[in-house]
Parts: sequence; C-alpha cells; structure tokens
Amino acid sequence: MTGALNLLRRAAVELLKEYGIHAVTAMDAAPRQRWDGPVAAVSLSRVVCAAGGFRDYLGLRTDPDTGEECELYGRGVELTVSMDIFAPRDGGEQACQDTLAVMAEAVTCRGLGGLTVLEVNAGRVEFLEQDGLYRLPVSCLCKGWLVARVDAGGAFADFEVRGRTI
Repeated sequence: MTGALNLLRRAAVELLKEYGIHAVTAMDAAPRQRWDGPVAAVSLSRVVCAAGGFRDYLGLRTDPDTGEECELYGRGVELTVSMDIFAPRDGGEQACQDTLAVMAEAVTCRGLGGLTVLEVNAGRVEFLEQDGLYRLPVSCLCKGWLVARVDAGGAFADFEVRGRTI
C-alpha cells in the first residue's frame, strides 16, 4: 500500500512550495525548522466517502505498465485538507493574509493532488501568545475518488486518490 492519503498531503506541500510558500506536513516526526516568514502546516482533517457503484465496482481499466485489464473498485470521496498558516510576530496578520492569497490561487488553479478544490475557507487570524506566532486556519474541500485495483488473485493491490476514476 502507498498510503494514498499521506501522498495527497505531500502533494499539497509540494504544490505550495512551487508557489513559494514554506510548507510542511503537520505532525511529522521530522525535526522542526524555524523560518523567518510564514509557513503552512498541511493535514487531512476530514474524509467522507460515498458509494462509487454497485458494490463499489467502477469498471475495467487497462494497466499502462502491463497492458492487462484489471478491475477497479472505489468510492467517491470528499476530503478536507487543512493548511494552517503560521507567521512570526514581526510578520503579523498581514503575512498570514498575503500567504492565504497565494495559497488560494495555487489550489484553485491547480487543484490538490489531482483533486478538484470546491471551497477554500479561512478562519480569523489569532495570535498564539505562548508560541509568539500568528495563526490563520485554512481548509480546502476537495472532491475525487478513492480507487483500488484488484490483482489477478482478486485481492486489492493498491489504493490511490484520484480526481477522476479512470
């Protein structure tokens, strides 16, 4: 298994970095870096699945690597990706708002990991006195598919998150 939802978080981090935003996956075990500007912490905060087809059967697909037909199973999925923006005291609320503008452009123009972004919601900027940081909570509602292919023995071989089924 590839950890499809973790791959989605990493794809979101890479997209934000392409747009010049410092970004990390939230709650990673890696040592924390201290930046002099804003940083976005990306996490997955909600997953809602819906039936994909009869018994979640989506159809047949030709495997691009082997040329063999394989069955696809899956479900429609709505994912809420949280991308909280943290900014140092000297950057203030404006640093959070400026980063939000770039972030919103990135995800609405490019999607998130191949998923369609339906909404970008931002809360209110708050100052975290204990950390000396400003925080702006942001969430992105995305729609796509959680898809699994079945190997020759009938077992699920792998899961992936896709913007479309086939």
